[in-house]
Amino acid sequence: MAKAKELDRLSALPLEIKTSLLSRLPIEDAVRTSTLSHSWRHVWTHLSKLSFNFCYPDDTDLHQAWFEVFVYLISSLRGPVTDFDLCYYPNAYKSVDLICFLSLIFQKGGLRKLSLDNYNYSCSALVQLPYFRSLRVLYLRHFDLLLPHDFQGFEHLEDLSLYGVCISQKDIQLLIDGSKNLKKFEGHVHSDDGNTLSLTFNSPLLTYIQYYFSDSVKQVRVINAPLLEKAHVSARIGATSSKEECVFIAALTSKFIADIATVSDFSLGFQTLKCFFQDTVPCALRVQFLQLKALHLEGSVTCLDEKVFATFCCLLRNMPVLESLEIECIDPPGALEDLIEPDGSKVNECIKKEDGISCLE
Repeated sequence: MAKAKELDRLSALPLEIKTSLLSRLPIEDAVRTSTLSHSWRHVWTHLSKLSFNFCYPDDTDLHQAWFEVFVYLISSLRGPVTDFDLCYYPNAYKSVDLICFLSLIFQKGGLRKLSLDNYNYSCSALVQLPYFRSLRVLYLRHFDLLLPHDFQGFEHLEDLSLYGVCISQKDIQLLIDGSKNLKKFEGHVHSDDGNTLSLTFNSPLLTYIQYYFSDSVKQVRVINAPLLEKAHVSARIGATSSKEECVFIAALTSKFIADIATVSDFSLGFQTLKCFFQDTVPCALRVQFLQLKALHLEGSVTCLDEKVFATFCCLLRNMPVLESLEIECIDPPGALEDLIEPDGSKVNECIKKEDGISCLE
């Protein structure tokens, strides 16, 4: 009897609450709730936020069956799709199907958030975006991106994240320039023809930018962003990177940092700091952060040496109003056990010495 009453209370929930609950589930789980009771049978058809997480089957018949199920699900929805989230692991190149998926979503209308994540980095897939005129958030990871024909910009786009995305020079600049309301950009892109890219941000509403630098770009400029408050800079530098690669990344990121020197909140990695050190230059990074109040550093303790320490000191001298410093080590648990003793005496003694980094090593 108690279970029956509990079920009744669940079934008596308003439609808005039911759909809100189902929107937090993958679509296959949301559809399964139709078996709970008669009142839940068609609730999932009112969903406007869809989340898919699947791998493509190798078997052609299974693949076709799954695609038909997807078409049925989308066609059964009673209203527009506002959020579409797809975690995608292709076993082969299935770009045609992906384009069909997006076309179905486009036909429903009203899309404001699109998130596509390709988990199989070795198997790229083509994304040809329809003209989602209401789009506000776009997140793509490891796809080849083509813009709509006669693209004039996503006029409502505010949040753009492109990670490992291959795109032409023309399309990436058109995407940035056409997003007049862009407030946030993060990620890194590669050229679809093997050449390096140049990105220029003339975005008056931009408040946050994050870029992961590599040899895939030759320039990233911010020429007009009066509202920019936060920035994050990181670079692909490893133990085997040559001196030439470090010099290239240092020059590339130095120009970018000079453009964003008016930020009040700045983050960068230990490896990026290491690139700025030159034997013949006492302070390689001479950018003045006259408004910076919060600095965040992150990385592995394996990167800590006299080069990082020297550049770090240089940074601090160029931050006259700094109020907050946060250093985050990304090492696994236990990596710092040899550096920090229970009473902290080793750290305290090292702080008193001029070269604290060598002391801790």
